[in-house]
Amino acid sequence: MNFKKIENEYGCYLDGTSLVGVLSSEKDVIELVSACLSSGTGSLLLHERSVSLDFFRLRTGLAGAALNKFQIYNIKTALIVEDTSLLEGRFGEMVLESNKGNDFRVYDSVQAAEEWLLPAV
Repeated sequence: MNFKKIENEYGCYLDGTSLVGVLSSEKDVIELVSACLSSGTGSLLLHERSVSLDFFRLRTGLAGAALNKFQIYNIKTALIVEDTSLLEGRFGEMVLESNKGNDFRVYDSVQAAEEWLLPAV
């Protein structure tokens, strides 16, 4: 997986927004965690096209497994979702809860996600 490392004076994150379908299994989650750790960052930015549709279907367990691994390895993850229909149902309920925490959040723009990933001190 090729990620772009974004850095500024407040920190850095791996940008996977241009990648398609990189998160479709638990193995992919481990590869994402590994990419973050090997690049020396604890932050990750993904786009809805970067994850499979199974991620948005909670019954598959993919989102739960991913969020669990990200939390265990302290990877702060933001997901850009522009298609609001993906935020309906159980996934939308999970997003409402997760957006209250500091491990995983969903945003509608890169700018908003960046402000959370790299807060100005």
